[in-house]
Amino acid sequence: MIIRKDGYALDVDIEATRRYSKEHSLCECDEDRNLYAQIRERFPKLTVFLAELGLLIDRPDETGSCAMDDYIDYHFVAYTVIGNILESNKYEIDMFDGGLFLNIVIDHWYIPNDQKADGYFTVTVYGIDLPWVLDEPFPKNTTPIKTSSLLERIRKLLFRN
Repeated sequence: MIIRKDGYALDVDIEATRRYSKEHSLCECDEDRNLYAQIRERFPKLTVFLAELGLLIDRPDETGSCAMDDYIDYHFVAYTVIGNILESNKYEIDMFDGGLFLNIVIDHWYIPNDQKADGYFTVTVYGIDLPWVLDEPFPKNTTPIKTSSLLERIRKLLFRN
């Protein structure tokens, strides 16, 4: 199915994407379980946007997160879509939802869980912060990454000799 919206054109196999999304295993770490527990209700616009691509918002492939003082900073939440990007290799969409400005990037960012080599693309959401809602202690074993430390790591990666 060809989907044209917000300046992008995608060829999406909705049913294959739904099957993939429902069948792959989920991470059971504290931070991800916190995400699963509230993301659908917190981000209704994002839920609809992802559903149009056959994705379930509470079943991401990959996340990167960091426990902060009393919330979880999700550096990224990534999903796999079975299909192809048409007319371009990368799209960025900004959305205000759940009281946050979210940045959505559609590209070929990573190899998903089942190691597909082609015939897929990724939808990665940046900017998600969520309070701790699980009825269990806040994670102790995560160490927040200081922004300056993160930026320094990125600089080193980008400007290697």
